[in-house]
Amino acid sequence: MDIATTTGLCMLDGDRYVFARAFHWEGKYSGQVFRHFRKTLYKIVEDNRIEYGAAEEPLRTDIEIKGKPTEDKPEPESTRPPMKTFQRIYGLCAIAEEVFEAHKVPFKYVNQGTWRKAFTGNGRATKNDSLAYAQLIDKTITSLDAAESLGVAWWLRGHLDPRFASPRGDLFEPTLIPTRKETPF
Repeated sequence: MDIATTTGLCMLDGDRYVFARAFHWEGKYSGQVFRHFRKTLYKIVEDNRIEYGAAEEPLRTDIEIKGKPTEDKPEPESTRPPMKTFQRIYGLCAIAEEVFEAHKVPFKYVNQGTWRKAFTGNGRATKNDSLAYAQLIDKTITSLDAAESLGVAWWLRGHLDPRFASPRGDLFEPTLIPTRKETPF
């Protein structure tokens, strides 16, 4: 998963790619968004008998974003995202952990650079790079969030069974993900 107000979610079933989609959680206020996310994710995990879950690590609170240079400000100041952004993302992450725990499904966070290196071969790949690789697997993927969730799933497959790890980001045929009994987290 790539967790945010619009969350990318990918599902692999053994050697089969099932889907990569973007879900936009309904609601104007965080409580409404959280409730919709919890209900939807709970149903997805339950109905599809998900065995493992992974998500990109959430934003760090100490990040700074450099503004775009303009004529007036060729060296723009760095800013931080608003606190409500962190509250929303960390709330969604907590709910994801709770939902997977409720189903007794192992769940892990993965650093953005780690999954991108496994998926594209470059830990500093852009969102558009991830989309290009995702479209090699499913040309109908148009959402950056869905593409990134496929990258996380790709990493998870290799993490669960190193035989399927892709150290250079090579795209290979989807392979069987081991069951929880074969490879614990």
